[in-house]
Amino acid sequence: MPNWAYTTYKIKGSEEEVAALHKTIQELDQREESLLPNGFGKLWLGNLVHALGGDWNDIYCRGQILDYSLENGILCINTETAWGELSETRHFIESQFPSLEIYFQTEEPGMCIFQTNNSEIFPEKWILDYNDEKNSLYIWEYFTDLPAVIEYLKNNGVLTKVVYPSKGAITAALDELQQEQDISYMLEEFVEVSD
Repeated sequence: MPNWAYTTYKIKGSEEEVAALHKTIQELDQREESLLPNGFGKLWLGNLVHALGGDWNDIYCRGQILDYSLENGILCINTETAWGELSETRHFIESQFPSLEIYFQTEEPGMCIFQTNNSEIFPEKWILDYNDEKNSLYIWEYFTDLPAVIEYLKNNGVLTKVVYPSKGAITAALDELQQEQDISYMLEEFVEVSD
C-alpha cells in the first residue's frame, strides 16, 4: 500500500496546446466508462497517457486526477498519486505539447516530501497541520512565511507568548504545548527542486 501524494499542477503555454490538453481530460471525464481497465476510474493517469499516444506500461502513471479547471489560460490539475509527484507522466505530457510549462507543488506527509518546481508560481512556502481534538481545532493551512504562521496560531489561540519567526522556535513552542495538552502538529517547508 503506497503513501499517497497530492500534487497541484499549473500548466501554461500556447492557448491551443493548453486547450487541447484540457479537452482531452474533459473527454476522459465525460466518458461513461474508463478508456482502459484500471483501479482508479475514468481520470486514471494511464488513460491520459494512452489518450495522448503513450503506453502506460512504459510510463509510471499510478494515480488519478481528482479535479481540474481552466481559468485565464492556465490549466490547474489536482492529482492523487503513489509515493510522490509523477515526473515521468509530466515529462511525457511536456513531450506531447512542446509549448507547455508544467509547474507543480506536491505533498506526501508520510515520507515528509514537500516540493515545488517553482516557488513564484506556488508562493506558499510552509504547510501547517495542527490537531487539537479536545478543543475541536483542526488546521491544515499554507503560508508564505513564518511570521504568518505565528500570527495565525496566535489568532486561533494556540500561541499565547512571543515566538521568534523560525521553524525551530515555532516547533519548540508547539512541543512545549504538546507536553501540556493532547495535540499533534506538523510544520514543513516546501523545497524547490528541479529535474
